[in-house]
Amino acid sequence: MFRRETARLSAIFALTLILGISQASAQDTFKSWVETLWPEAKAAGVSSATFRRVFDSLRPDCKLPGIFCPGEKRKPAGRKLSERTGLPETCNKVTQKEFLEPENYFPRKYMRTLALRGRNILNRMKAKDPQTYEHILEIERSFRISRYMLMGLWGRESAYGQAAMKHNAVRALASHAYAGYRQSFFREQLIAALKMIEDGHIEMGAFKSSYAGATGLTQIMPDEFVGFAIDGDRDGKRDIWNSIPDSMATTANVLKDRGWNSAARSWGYEIDLPEPSERFDCTMEDRSNRWPIGRWETEFGLKRVPRNGVKQPAFPEPANTGYLVMPAGARGPAFLVTENFDVLRSYNTSDVYALFVGHIADRVSCETNSRECRFHNSWPRNTRNDFKFSVETLCRMQIALKKQGHLDGTPDGLFGVQTRVALGRYQKATGRKPDCYPTQSLYKEIIGKSRS
Repeated sequence: MFRRETARLSAIFALTLILGISQASAQDTFKSWVETLWPEAKAAGVSSATFRRVFDSLRPDCKLPGIFCPGEKRKPAGRKLSERTGLPETCNKVTQKEFLEPENYFPRKYMRTLALRGRNILNRMKAKDPQTYEHILEIERSFRISRYMLMGLWGRESAYGQAAMKHNAVRALASHAYAGYRQSFFREQLIAALKMIEDGHIEMGAFKSSYAGATGLTQIMPDEFVGFAIDGDRDGKRDIWNSIPDSMATTANVLKDRGWNSAARSWGYEIDLPEPSERFDCTMEDRSNRWPIGRWETEFGLKRVPRNGVKQPAFPEPANTGYLVMPAGARGPAFLVTENFDVLRSYNTSDVYALFVGHIADRVSCETNSRECRFHNSWPRNTRNDFKFSVETLCRMQIALKKQGHLDGTPDGLFGVQTRVALGRYQKATGRKPDCYPTQSLYKEIIGKSRS
């Protein structure tokens, strides 16, 4: 008994020693990596004192999505998709809901709550803080970007400042730059974050962010702050964490830099689709089809949906360029969007993300306690034949569609426009009326044909 217990304790001691050495080794690896940052930080104007103060006790957060620290023992569920399944590395994505079922991205109750909250913030500001409200109007006039659009971004990114930012920006960025994807991008962001601390814009302990290092009321990246931050309330500081005018002016400046076109008048318009025909179907969502909005209306029969009591409102600028966005194919709400939609997508390269921002912006301008300005058309209804959305199933379906000649581009495991168009092409090739949206039976058929 004594010998067995002694042996067990010896084994535990040995394991503890090994783990201790492993952890020490991992820490040494991170410290060595940090030293490689110093020349870049110094060149950016970061002092040695700031650099050491930040990194002396900093450790990478190996639990963040997409982070794989050296020496980390990963369970199968946490491994990269390609390692678990043999699928292409292009499908190694962090699963986020904006890239899966589109309808789940727009919960009706939350959308209404967000729209009313945004409208109430503006109304309360106008009544009780006219100076701040005037700053907002000045930003709108200067940048020619609607205050409602800026509210839409603020609402989506931080629920008007109510969303908890659980991460420290520097630690999150350092973790991604050290052991995550897109390491060169996050390395640049980390240097910019250090510069923000050096210049006194934010203290290390108060530097809260998303898990990817986005910060402030509208969640901008550090290099955007360094390049575009504006003192919107003219108090001598650029405070995107606490000042609404500073945050909105900075966001407007970022949007302007990314190509916001005030002449377009809008991000886009919800439309009613005509029945599929030889002239028009859902495969025309292909982004190469960018034509004057008037052409979409006269040649293909696209009409705006009823809005605010107007049965069929006109498109305000028919000469402007528009293209189709159909997140759920022909089975859900469809939109004719302007080039400003591209600018919103630059914030987060997802159609439903850009749609969420634009839709909330519209709703803040019209939502009231007695009126709900939701989408006119409904999302697909749940059935037993629903496709099981996941990065893996989407990647497998994309591979099969590409093998059969329907998919342009590279399989990526995301439900984007190329996948929707490829589904529509397959449906047409097999004699179906295309709706560009998957079902479980359609998925099994596509996979089966690829194997035969």
